[in-house]
Amino acid sequence: MADACDHDGCHAPAGEGGVGIPQTAPFDPVAFERAVNDMLAACGVAADSVHTGRTAQRVRELWQKRLLGGYAVTPADALGEGFADDRDDMVVVRGIAVHGVCPHHLVPFRGVAHVAYVPGGRLHGFGRIARMVDAIGHRFTYQEWMTRDIAEALTTHGRARGAACIIEAEQLCLLLGEDRRGDERVVTQAFTGCFRDSDQLRNEFLRATSRREVR
Repeated sequence: MADACDHDGCHAPAGEGGVGIPQTAPFDPVAFERAVNDMLAACGVAADSVHTGRTAQRVRELWQKRLLGGYAVTPADALGEGFADDRDDMVVVRGIAVHGVCPHHLVPFRGVAHVAYVPGGRLHGFGRIARMVDAIGHRFTYQEWMTRDIAEALTTHGRARGAACIIEAEQLCLLLGEDRRGDERVVTQAFTGCFRDSDQLRNEFLRATSRREVR
């Protein structure tokens, strides 16, 4: 596993207008469960024992509903239209739980996202922002892509003047690599619009997300 989490040469941009690695066909539950049973057999483990008799169903439900559930909803639909408001103060949502699936080793990565935007005429519910993050992250994707896609979705679909996103995550393919300590974290950042153009806004966002508690 010396090549664990080796991303060299494979970070071509995601499809235009899309996020993550696109689906080319609908999720196939029957084929998925068959593949899980085939994998168990390839590992030399019986797929019909008292321990594994429902494994294929459980794994399929986890992948279909959670790990890859983002394919069932677009970021625009998850975020919604919001509501008209002429305020232009920065909005920051810290500590949104995120996960995605690395397409190289088919293992998840998990962490937290800190997201901010400067409204451009519309405000969005905090729960809506978290659902948009889920719609983007619950796919086959890379942490780098997810970070950029979240920021761009807020400007494209949320009509924000600018947006920022930081994700700190544990990459399981990295943690399982040889000679690893097991506590590595990957931090990615993306800025769009006024956040990209203004050092002051970026610094305010970084200060807001570095605070450990709200007083």
